[in-house]
Amino acid sequence: MAKKNDNLVTELLKKVEEKKAQIEKIKNPDYTTNLSFPMSMFGSTNRINLNVADEEVLVSIMVYLETMIDKAAESAKRNGVVYSGQWFGFKLKDWHNDVVLKLKQKQSQRQVLELREIEKKLNSLLSEDKRTNLELEKLSNLLSD
Repeated sequence: MAKKNDNLVTELLKKVEEKKAQIEKIKNPDYTTNLSFPMSMFGSTNRINLNVADEEVLVSIMVYLETMIDKAAESAKRNGVVYSGQWFGFKLKDWHNDVVLKLKQKQSQRQVLELREIEKKLNSLLSEDKRTNLELEKLSNLLSD
């Protein structure tokens, strides 16, 4: 029975490692904008630093941008106006992509904490023999590199 549980725990630990690798890719994305998002209303402009904005603000900006992207292009076409898709020096789609990346980055931080907890619980479920084998494998890999 212990061997069957160890196999299941080992598979789950592999899934945790795969998720960690996916999150690692999100850690340092390449942003296109300067991450200082301008909220402009009739001549008055306030800037929101996307690096420190919380998830609620980022979601609001994301929805705002999606609406703006769709409506600006549609309105320009309907009125025969040339519209570049630019918003304070960057394309609206670039702003949108950077906001989405920032959201994913913030959410990944929470996921990392959750994965660490899961990993800790899974490791405690392994039998002593399996833990020893895994530790030996890690040491062997370190020595062979």
